[in-house]
Amino acid sequence: MNSKDNTAFIRLFAPVQNQLLMYIRSLLPNFSDADDLLQEVAATAWNKFDDFDESKGAFKSWIFGMARNKVMHSKRRYLRTQNLLNEVQMLKAESYFSEKGTLNTDERQNALQECMAELSTEQKQLILSRYRDKKKSYELGDMLKRSAEQIRIQLYRLRKVLKGCVNEKVQA
Repeated sequence: MNSKDNTAFIRLFAPVQNQLLMYIRSLLPNFSDADDLLQEVAATAWNKFDDFDESKGAFKSWIFGMARNKVMHSKRRYLRTQNLLNEVQMLKAESYFSEKGTLNTDERQNALQECMAELSTEQKQLILSRYRDKKKSYELGDMLKRSAEQIRIQLYRLRKVLKGCVNEKVQA
């Protein structure tokens, strides 16, 4: 971006900055998160200013759309983190409050290995790719020529089967 573009960006951004902050604050529960997000929006707009075309729309619309996308991304990231934490907490609570008290981790690990051996090769590969290799569902979908949603559903069902199998073996 040259100095002429710097001036143009500042000239367009300065008048909408407070409105943009209020807009972001209206969408987020935490003011400090809103301030941080405003900085992200400003930095992204600054870096992409060369792509802005006044003939396609007003600067204010362009930057507010960018802010909306950043807020939505932030909310999705927060929900993913919360869901993961809730799942971890649920597993810990289940383990702690099981009928036999806290079970030996080695016993559960051995049961899991036995249950994994009962799965088909395709099912084992899917589980290992997801959890050992840390591949995302969309990556697995691309590899297996299926949608990410189908992969997530199959993983959910496999986790449910493995959980039942492990609980049966541990209780036996």
